[in-house]
Amino acid sequence: MSTAAVRYGPRPPEAQVDHEVDATKAPIATEAVTVSYLTDPEVVAAVLPKPLEPAEEPLVRVQVQRVRIAGKPPFGSAVFSVTARHGDLHGDYPLLMPQSTEQSVTGGRETFGEPKKLADIRVERVDDRVTGLVDRLGYQLIRVEGQVAGPAELPPDRMDTEFYFKFLRAPDGDGITDPHLVYGEYHRHYELLENIDGTLELGESPIDPIADVVVRQIRSITWCRRRTIQVGRIAARVPQEWLLPYVHQRYDDPAALAAPIPEPARV
Repeated sequence: MSTAAVRYGPRPPEAQVDHEVDATKAPIATEAVTVSYLTDPEVVAAVLPKPLEPAEEPLVRVQVQRVRIAGKPPFGSAVFSVTARHGDLHGDYPLLMPQSTEQSVTGGRETFGEPKKLADIRVERVDDRVTGLVDRLGYQLIRVEGQVAGPAELPPDRMDTEFYFKFLRAPDGDGITDPHLVYGEYHRHYELLENIDGTLELGESPIDPIADVVVRQIRSITWCRRRTIQVGRIAARVPQEWLLPYVHQRYDDPAALAAPIPEPARV
């Protein structure tokens, strides 16, 4: 066998392509149910690593979506984020970005620093009835249900920002390596936007404790169809001591995984 036929061997320069970045430069087709709600200001302040700071309102966005990227099979995706700011720039800081495929998890985490984890995700629309579900490791994390109430005004094309921290755990267990704040810039074109009369339920989980981000007031629930181009760029280097208290947001806690699942409460 020639060395050229060994697929684990070195590739020529023209084949050394980051296909994750290439895929996100093409329009990403998405159908999504999105919930915006207010939580307590102290909750948002507690989950934000420096240099991020709370925005004016303690707003939370929960999105469950089905995604189509050219060259990839369709997959389920979700985002659970709080609003934040870095200096004068406002955006969203995702605490959890569950995905239904390994390829989406590894590409987003390794390339952009997105806090992605594998999960079971289902988005369904039957006539005007919409359901979005996220289950992970035996726990139902998110359940959105509702009925389309009518059209909403289409927003103009826009760019939304998400804040990520790109880092890896040190191989000797001592801290983290090369931490940076990354801006994820999402250039979006909406094709459809509809209001939904519905409900949001956040499930209890010791591994993904999004239920701590308590729902105080639902601002909106919508269904959308849109196309997105994603661009990532490093914004700043971050001292590791700023991020060390928050590493558990990214990685599952083995102690929590090993704990027995509590018995359901008896009524």
